[in-house]
Amino acid sequence: MTRFLIPRLLLIGVLAFCAKPTLAQQAAVPVNWSGIYLGALAVDSFYSVRGVSNRGDGQYGSNAADEAADDSFRGAGLGLLLGYQHQYATGIITGLETDWAWLRHESHQDTLVNSGNAWNGMRQASINRETRWVSTVRATIGYADGPLMVNASAGLAAAFLAETRTQYQGETSPTQTVARFSETDEKIAFGWTMGAGAAWQVSDAVSLRLDYIHTQFDQVGFRFQNARAGVASGFNTVQGRSISNDVTIQMIRFGLTYSFSAMP
Repeated sequence: MTRFLIPRLLLIGVLAFCAKPTLAQQAAVPVNWSGIYLGALAVDSFYSVRGVSNRGDGQYGSNAADEAADDSFRGAGLGLLLGYQHQYATGIITGLETDWAWLRHESHQDTLVNSGNAWNGMRQASINRETRWVSTVRATIGYADGPLMVNASAGLAAAFLAETRTQYQGETSPTQTVARFSETDEKIAFGWTMGAGAAWQVSDAVSLRLDYIHTQFDQVGFRFQNARAGVASGFNTVQGRSISNDVTIQMIRFGLTYSFSAMP
């Protein structure tokens, strides 16, 4: 997790530091960060999943274990946010923010037959993973120096996750494995989130912002009741699968916000 976390926090800090000389010329102009605001976001996201896979009865099985999640991929999306913040005379800002982002996250993992039979090395099962949306509610604390504001946040997160498992069966003449059926399991997962960001007020109402948001969802369970014990004789044995995954979603968000406190 820290492999992604530290570089992105440093990125936000460097951008804020580089912007400060230019913004200092505007600091003499009174800037008010208090009020309700609404924003739109473009999201660049990074997804990683690690987990365990057992038979449907929860016991260890070599075929089931081969399907354990170990994957990372990148996606993109769009989002909305709504928040309220209050600026004190010291420049300290506290607030509450909620957001929702649609993500285009999808990965594919194949497992291969390793039983030393005629189908060895051919596809045994495939798993498709999706993240369809992620949402957070976070308390924020920050500091403003004129039109530049930096903050940190922490709170709760939810995400819609889906997995689809496709079962293959071995055939002869020619020797191959063929997809026979698929099962899909969907979950709304709950976890925690933390983040850091910077915003630049370009007018009384409009601000540009850059955020890094880390979300963590642990022990997300999926079940596939009809998974088979193998592609050959094992295809007639319904074994099932019991999955438990730890999911990390990290987002770099570029946005534009409108403050309703600027309305006449």
